[in-house]
Amino acid sequence: MQGKSAFPDDHPLALRSANRTAPKGVFKWLGASDTILCIGSGLTRTNFGIDIPPGKFMIHSNVSVEDINKDYGVDIGLVGDARLTLELMIDEVKAAVGDNGRETNTALAADIAATKAEWLEEWAPLLNSDETPINPYRVVNEINNAVDHANSVVTHDAGNPRDQIMPFYKATVPHGYIGWGKTTHLGYGIPLAMGSKMANPDKFCMNFMGDLAFGHTGTDIETAVRAEIPITSIVINNRTMGGYDKNMPVAMERYGAGNQGGDYAGVARALGATAINVNEVAGIGPAIRDAQVANREGKVCVIEVATRQDTRFSKYEDLLNGG
Repeated sequence: MQGKSAFPDDHPLALRSANRTAPKGVFKWLGASDTILCIGSGLTRTNFGIDIPPGKFMIHSNVSVEDINKDYGVDIGLVGDARLTLELMIDEVKAAVGDNGRETNTALAADIAATKAEWLEEWAPLLNSDETPINPYRVVNEINNAVDHANSVVTHDAGNPRDQIMPFYKATVPHGYIGWGKTTHLGYGIPLAMGSKMANPDKFCMNFMGDLAFGHTGTDIETAVRAEIPITSIVINNRTMGGYDKNMPVAMERYGAGNQGGDYAGVARALGATAINVNEVAGIGPAIRDAQVANREGKVCVIEVATRQDTRFSKYEDLLNGG
C-alpha cells in the first residue's frame, strides 16, 4: 500500500498495489508465481495487506536487517539500500543477457492486459453507476477521469474509502499517491494532503475521505485556510461507519451506534473554504474541475458527495491458491 506509485500503474507489466483490496491481477500472479522478489518492504503481516501464500521462493531486500525473516522465512536475504541493490541487480542481468536485455514477453503483457480488462468489466456496473445516493466507486471513477495524474498527489483516508480507491486509482508518477492505514487515525488524509501541497505547490493535492474521518479532523481545514495551503478534500457522506452494521449489528439496530450526520460542506464553508455539495452523478466531475481552479486561485476546497454505503470490495482470495 505504501509503495503505490513507485511503479507506474499504466505500465504494461504493472499489476498495481494492494492493501486488503487489490486489482484481480495482484491476486492472480501472487498466487501463480513461484518466486517473490521484495525490494524495500518490511514484509510485515498485517490486516491491511495480503499474505504471501506459502511455497514461494522468496528473496527479500531491505535496508534493515531486523526485517529479514521477521514475519516470513526467506530463501535469500539482501541487506542494503534499495537503489544500490537494484543497480547491482541490473548490472548482473546485463552481464547475463546483454545490454539489450531479453525479448519483450508479449504473451505475458497480453495476459496482464486481459486480466485487467476482465477485472474492470466486472466492476463496470459500480464504477459507472448512476444510482442515487451516489455509489462511492462512481466517485473514484470520476476522480480518475477528472485529474491530471502526472501533476496530482492523491491520498485516501482509513476504512472503506481506502479499500475502495486503492485498487482503482491510477498512479503514474513517483509520490503521485500516498497510501497508508496501519497505525494512523481517521482523518489523517487532510494533513497528508497539506504536507503534499507544501512539498509540491504546483500540483493538485487531494484527499479522499469518509464522513466519519471528517468528523475526526475536519477543523484542520481552518489550518489549511489560515496557512494558505490550497488543497481539496472529497468527503463521501454515507451517514454511517462503513461495514459496522455487520460488525456490531445489535448496537447499530438499537442505537444507531455507528451512524452520524451533518453538513460537512457547511462546516468547511464556515471555516473559510470553498465548499461544494454534490447530490447527483452529473455534478462530480464539474465539482472536481472547479476545485482544481479554486486551488490554483489559492483557495482550499471541500467537496461533499452524498453517497450510499457499499461494502463490496475488490478481493479475489481464491486466486491466491490457484482457484
